[in-house]
Amino acid sequence: MRRAGLIPRGAGAAAALALLLAAGAAQAGERAWTRDRVSQGLQAQGRAVAVLYAPGPRDPAVPDSARITRVYASRDYDSSARISTRLCWGSEKGPCVPLEGRSIETGLLRGRAARGPLLLVHRVEGWGGGHPPVFVRGTVTVWFDDGQP
Repeated sequence: MRRAGLIPRGAGAAAALALLLAAGAAQAGERAWTRDRVSQGLQAQGRAVAVLYAPGPRDPAVPDSARITRVYASRDYDSSARISTRLCWGSEKGPCVPLEGRSIETGLLRGRAARGPLLLVHRVEGWGGGHPPVFVRGTVTVWFDDGQP
């Protein structure tokens, strides 16, 4: 027995199916690489710890001409410490984009080389009842185009 509302019918169902297929095709056509890493332990307030992110052997080939279209970065840690994090391209000096909260998706690095490297730079601003060491889990995903006309 079919329950009402579980199987769409009519023109609305056809439109919904078309949107789902289009979304799947758009996702399938995007090229990206993702890396998950954990920082070394943050030990001292004010001392930066940088974690390098770059494409790995299981990621799609990233040609030299490939350029960033957008970047997602996230971070998480188990501590009451207050930690600031910046997403940087090339080195700790950047250009950099601060993470407000746990994650960011940005186009501010658009046009830079997609091979990176990108870095998450973490700094303890205050211990807030936490204590060293604090390990920060991070993820960076870089979407790119191959830079060819």
